[in-house]
Amino acid sequence: MDRVGVTLLLKYLSAAYRSFRIDEDEVEGVIRVWADILQDIPTETAMAATRRLCRTKTDFAPSPGEIYQACTDSGTELTVYQIQKQEQQARVLELQEYHETEEVGPAPDFVQKRIDAIFRSKVKPDES
Repeated sequence: MDRVGVTLLLKYLSAAYRSFRIDEDEVEGVIRVWADILQDIPTETAMAATRRLCRTKTDFAPSPGEIYQACTDSGTELTVYQIQKQEQQARVLELQEYHETEEVGPAPDFVQKRIDAIFRSKVKPDES
């Protein structure tokens, strides 16, 4: 997020929260700090997160840290790839835990389904 984006964000907060004011002599410092904290966040994403926060936070304006957290929370608008990656990581951890405990018993359901799918795809019926 650049200086222009931060300025727009601060104007939005000023309009949304009547008590949110910045003194003239502090403006440059505030913009620099906010731009530094939100530098990795696109302006559109920060504005959308700020709108969401303004709907739920009625007492005080959100801080740049709260806006950054709202933008980077894993629960916000994950792509299909990110969801699949999280599911894959959960499966790997589940398998690792299963392997480390060395409990004798049937494989977890998702492992058995994978094994069955592999055998079904590789074993072809007799063609004679």
